[in-house]
Amino acid sequence: MSNISDIIEEFLMQTMGDANTIDISRNDLANYFNVAPSQINYVLTTRFNFERGYMTESKRGGGGHITISKAKGNTDEWLSSILNNTLKNEIDYRNSIYLLEELVDRDILNKDEAEILQSTLSNNALNNPFKVENKLRANIIKKVIIDKIQKGGEL
Repeated sequence: MSNISDIIEEFLMQTMGDANTIDISRNDLANYFNVAPSQINYVLTTRFNFERGYMTESKRGGGGHITISKAKGNTDEWLSSILNNTLKNEIDYRNSIYLLEELVDRDILNKDEAEILQSTLSNNALNNPFKVENKLRANIIKKVIIDKIQKGGEL
């Protein structure tokens, strides 16, 4: 059975459909699903983040108006932002998987490459006594992306 976060995500995905942007009210959405507005914030933060190819803009007041946009624009700009911001320090396993999915969607990696990286980035593969898994994960993805760009798409 799906949890409420999955249900809210699916609702937002269906609402967005083929559109690039949707505008919603956080409070209206929370009331519709009978959850606290913080639950909506959680879904937006974890399911509609930049690593997954989305941008969210939140405006205070008026029921917490939110705009969700697909960040499918310029891949070079997106990659630059990923390299300079998202992968600057650390990335956890869940967000690294979202990022790999987006790299496949943008034809930067193929599915086989993403599956190999997914195994490589797992906590089991990176387990060490110093708890630097998130830093190692960010460095690995950064190196793969940079090598891929420099070699014209070939690994």
